[in-house]
Amino acid sequence: MSFNDIVGQERAIKILTKSLKENKTSSSYIFVGNEGTGKKLTAIEFTKAVNCLNPSKNSEACEDCQSCNEISKQYSPDLKIIEPIKNSIKIEQIREMRKEIGLKPFKNKKKVYIIDKAEKMTLEASNCLLKTIEEPPYYAIIILICSKIDPILPTIVSRCQIVNFGLISSGKIKKFLLDNTDNLGKEKAEIISKLAQGSIGSALKLLLDKEYFIRREEVLDYLSAISPGKYSEDIFTKVEKTASEIERIEEMLEIIKLWYRDILIIKNTGDQKYIANCDKLERIYEKSQIYSQEILIDILDYLEKVEEYLMKNVNTRLILERLYIKMVGVEYCLK
Repeated sequence: MSFNDIVGQERAIKILTKSLKENKTSSSYIFVGNEGTGKKLTAIEFTKAVNCLNPSKNSEACEDCQSCNEISKQYSPDLKIIEPIKNSIKIEQIREMRKEIGLKPFKNKKKVYIIDKAEKMTLEASNCLLKTIEEPPYYAIIILICSKIDPILPTIVSRCQIVNFGLISSGKIKKFLLDNTDNLGKEKAEIISKLAQGSIGSALKLLLDKEYFIRREEVLDYLSAISPGKYSEDIFTKVEKTASEIERIEEMLEIIKLWYRDILIIKNTGDQKYIANCDKLERIYEKSQIYSQEILIDILDYLEKVEEYLMKNVNTRLILERLYIKMVGVEYCLK
């Protein structure tokens, strides 16, 4: 693995390799971007390049020395990856890091601490980390990885170099899948690359999940049968049945979000370029003629709020009931 193997993040790689060439690496970074866009892989490669015993002329890792091998396998004593425990990074984890960071590297030039999903730090953990970021030892680098920068304390953000990771084009994802997967048809690769929404990580999950497309078909058949202004008295019975059967609520909600997003795009622009459900165009066109823009925007706005509701452990059935009411346009029918 090398920087060249990280797909679609040329700008981020250029920033990091430039700092390596000029020997101007920062003591703290924030790698920010959507899940599955290569942030953690890049952090590992950067750690290798910083500590490589035989770097190339471009200051990239050789991939062969003892330091590169140990970091690649993530058992280097000078690399520590901190991840959430039960959905949060706690102050105890950062306190442990602060104890360790006071000791010089065991065998490498730099000690590197990667805090994955840094937006999940508790306020206490964030304040504890701030003390280290304010006065880091010269031999240490701290890399915060997050999908959103807003939850990170502004005082931490101001002391870090921010490296943005953009969405990866569906064309690059499709090429990656075809180049690295045996017996994958172009049509299947096209569908996966669109559904992945700019994330190679998501594309690989879809590729490996043999049952995903069966579940997706069931949800889309259910959505196709729904029309605004048409609902029966047993709508809550249907929702209760769905809630009792669905085990992957987040997956189902993502499928629903992409479905209504696609309908809105076709309704407003007619452009197929950005349609995720590229194998369902005929159905999407039909629905775009039936749904009003007002209802579609209302549904999508609600779906954006659902993630917050789930984090607060709001009852799944209540979420689905409210969503179904919006999908059939009950509120608009009663106006």
